[in-house]
Amino acid sequence: MEESEARRLAEEFGRTLTDRWDEWAFKLGLWATPAVTGIYGFTWYPTAKDEQGRQIRIGGNWPILVDQDSGACRVVHGPNEMAALRGTSEVRTTRWRDATARRQPRPDGR
Repeated sequence: MEESEARRLAEEFGRTLTDRWDEWAFKLGLWATPAVTGIYGFTWYPTAKDEQGRQIRIGGNWPILVDQDSGACRVVHGPNEMAALRGTSEVRTTRWRDATARRQPRPDGR
């Protein structure tokens, strides 16, 4: 299966997960999954316009996986599967931060 077909299937699947796909301007992005073969992974996240009118990412969801043989779609099942798909043995979590936002100091002053 070509990436374009997998992307189409992922978008169709994503639209079943939210009734606000168009309203929230969801974007699909190819997600690199080096530890796994036979699947395409796609990030999908809502966007909004910033003060300058540029579309920016405002959130995210577990990636959508598309089986290259069957075309079956599903989302990643939590942090342990996410770590396995990344090829890591530990579970890592990150906080998305708006790079244009003013940094707020931590309570410890850092």
